Amino acid sequence: MARVVPSGLYCHLNMGDEIEMERKKILVVDDNEKNRYLISFILEKNGIEVVTANDGLEGVETARKQQVDLIIMDIKMPKMDGYEATREIRKQEGYQSVPVIALTSYAMAEDKKKALASGCDGYIAKPINPDTFMDEIRKYLEVIK
Repeated sequence: MARVVPSGLYCHLNMGDEIEMERKKILVVDDNEKNRYLISFILEKNGIEVVTANDGLEGVETARKQQVDLIIMDIKMPKMDGYEATREIRKQEGYQSVPVIALTSYAMAEDKKKALASGCDGYIAKPINPDTFMDEIRKYLEVIK
């Protein structure tokens, strides 16, 4: 049995009624250092391990080297945009069902459709709201308990 605890950790009860804590790991892919810092700060404050990548190409390589539980993907980046990076990550073993959340300043309905069509599971518009950001992330983490 699993449940979310306030710290962002997941709690599993085993047969001996012992509690096992599993720390979730999120990959944040964004070319803007301030955005990476803010998102990482919020996630780490909530007990989540964070790995970062500076662009889409680095995000693909980081995902290849280590398995994560969720990916927050900026869309407009140099070298490889978030759409292409998401498609490439989805081809990797173990990443077909890992939630990918698009993060972008584009607010048009077509942009959301394009993000979902590229393999993203959700969409968060920039600038992020620090007061509601974790609630949005937890929705996706609960799916992967």
